[in-house]
Parts: sequence; C-alpha cells; structure tokens
Amino acid sequence: MCYCAVFAFLAAFCLVASSAATASSTDLLNIFGNADMNDRIDEADAAYVQNIIDGKSEATKLSDANYDGKIDAADTERINEIIKGEEKELTVADSVDRNVTIKMPVASIIALGTYRNEAAKILKAQDMMVGVSSDILEDGYYYPDLADKPAVGTWSAPDSEAIVKLQPDIVITSANLDRATKLEESLKPAGIAVLGLDFYRDNIIRSEIITLGFILNKNEQADRYLQWRSTYDQPISDFVAGLKEEDKPTLFMEWGTKNTISEISSYGKGASGDSVCSFTGGRNIAGDMKEFPKLDSEWVLKENPDVIIRSLAPGSGKAGWNNTEEAAAVLKSYVEGRPGWSNLDAVKNNRTHLLSTEIAWGPDGIVGVAYYALWLHPGEIDIDPVKIYREYLDQFMGVEYPEGAVLGYPDR
Repeated sequence: MCYCAVFAFLAAFCLVASSAATASSTDLLNIFGNADMNDRIDEADAAYVQNIIDGKSEATKLSDANYDGKIDAADTERINEIIKGEEKELTVADSVDRNVTIKMPVASIIALGTYRNEAAKILKAQDMMVGVSSDILEDGYYYPDLADKPAVGTWSAPDSEAIVKLQPDIVITSANLDRATKLEESLKPAGIAVLGLDFYRDNIIRSEIITLGFILNKNEQADRYLQWRSTYDQPISDFVAGLKEEDKPTLFMEWGTKNTISEISSYGKGASGDSVCSFTGGRNIAGDMKEFPKLDSEWVLKENPDVIIRSLAPGSGKAGWNNTEEAAAVLKSYVEGRPGWSNLDAVKNNRTHLLSTEIAWGPDGIVGVAYYALWLHPGEIDIDPVKIYREYLDQFMGVEYPEGAVLGYPDR
C-alpha cells in the first residue's frame, strides 16, 4: 500500500537532528524504524524513539516505525519486532519519495529491467523471482539462469495481467514516479506492492542495495557486494579528497544516440554522470545546468574541456566493442563528425574516450567509475577496470568474462 500524502505530524519534523546523522546518506537503510538514520535497525533505534517520546530528540524521516502518523510506544514495539524478524509489515521509502508498506516476509518478487535484475542476482535472490521482464532475456548476457522464468512484458511497459497471475509479493520497477504510480494502481486490487528503485545512480545505489537486501533478508549478500565495491570506491575517494579544486580537470560528458552538432545530450546538476564526475575528481563543464541539458557544439568548443568521455552502447547484449580497431573507428568517427573539435585540448592531448554504457551505470558501474578515475588522473591513480569487471562477473553474475571486449577506449 502506498501513502501518497505525508502525515501532518511527520511534516513538522522534516529536518533530521544532527545526533541522528550517524551514517552517510549513501548508506542509508530506507526502512521506517531506522530512527537514527544509519544502515541498520537495532536497539539504538528503539532508544532513539524513546528519546523522541521523552522530548530529548527530534523525530526523523524514518522514526515512525509503524507509519501511523505519531511517535509512541507502538513504534518501539515495531522496532523490536523488526530486530527479532517478527514484523508482519515494513514501510519502505523508495527512490521516488513514495512510502510503500509491504507485507512480510517477502517470498517472491518480480524485478523489471536489467538494473533491478542485476541487483537481485547480487543478492542471490534468483530463487525468489517468479517472473522477469522480456528485455533482459533479449539483451542481457548476465541472465542465462533466468531464461526459464515467465516474461511479463518489457521493463517500461509491463503486462499487469501477467504479473497478477504470478502473484509476486512485490514488484520492483525503476525510480520513475509516473511509471511506479501507474503500475501500483494496476496491481493494487491484487494486493501487490510496487517499489521504485533504480540501482544505477552512483549516489544512491548503496542505499538501494542495503534496503532491498533488508527487505529480502539478504543482508549478508548486500554487505558482501558493498564491501567488495568499497575496496575500489574508497581509494578513489581518498585520492580525490587530497586534490585542490584547480587541480581537477574539466570534463565534458556526452550520452545518447540521436545527437547532432546543434543538440548534444550531456549531464547537468544532479544527474548520474555529474555524480560520477564529482566523485572521481573532475569538474563537469555542464555542472551548473539542469539535470540533462541539450548543448551545442559551439558551446563545447568555447568551454574547451580537458577531457571528453562519450558513453555509447556497443550493441545489443554486448559488454563492449569487439576489439580496439572497432572502438577506435567509433571514436574517430565521433570526433570527425564535430567540426572544429580537432582543436580541442582533449582531442589534441588524446584525452577523448569511449565508454560502454553496459558498465557505465548500475551495480557494475564501479567499472565505469574506475575508467573515469583512470582517465581524469592518468598516471596518478592505480586502478584496473578490467580486473574489477572480471571480479564482478565471477563473484556476482556467475558468467564468463567476454574475452577481447573493449569496455573503454583508449584504456589509458
């Protein structure tokens, strides 16, 4: 059940007290009952709720554990039930600011789209999946073990009737408010909850993995992935923390397949690409613009970025380009198709790069992050994107590395 309105009581406490900010927002467990706003629900949350009742602490977004519009002893009781694994329901704050109450325990799911299915595989939840969206069977090479699952339409246009026949406890769709709301309305008569989670935005993916792992009772699997990822995230973060702002190279990022010299898709403030650029120590030349700005070639020429990264899909179901010759030809065509770009510093200094969208975003997006760091700081940071991808496929996807595939070009 989704509550579209925010209770008046909670609206009065929209600010989180500093004493509750015990974890980074990127690691936040978005479950009501996580009163102290960290990555777990434990006795400290029950104590925090008691402090709210006693007037010693302020309410937080997630302190109304039973989501009934007030903070009282019933919330402490719900938190204790959650700690013991005896809760009959949980309320989840999904990634489109919807609060969704789901019945527990969750035994069956449908994940729509490759990012959601990728996350489910990381959590070793294949046995819980009663259906899949048809696109992952057509395009994704990560999912041979899901080929026998019933298809329920595409991720963007799911078949509600097919979903209802399979009776999943929850359906996970993308973090798009309109899409999640429409799907929820169509499944509400069957009592099927819908969560909007992306699993591709670098700034919230950790929180989403933690939250879904908690819902599915797959906490150990979530921790294993996040600890593995941290072995690569943390050195990048530490390196960037030591940089002065003026030492960070300027970066232009381009995405999309229908771009022209007068309309080029890029990443602005709040977009996934902007987040990765910032994390890896670059300065996004479109960082002050709207989330997905449309730019023209003359503007890029005027800005003259130090580095250019062009994200592009190499082909249906492919991790990367077949070889360096193919990737080189694609990059050459890209640059030559833009009049005057041969004069850009990024081009003259061989700092124009091609990145496969397969590993640019999503749970495997740490590979793309590694390429960003490598290209923004050549010779300064020791990281191997190919090694990371091999580990990811082996440890989490259970598929072979596509030998010879070019994920990023040139790789140095």
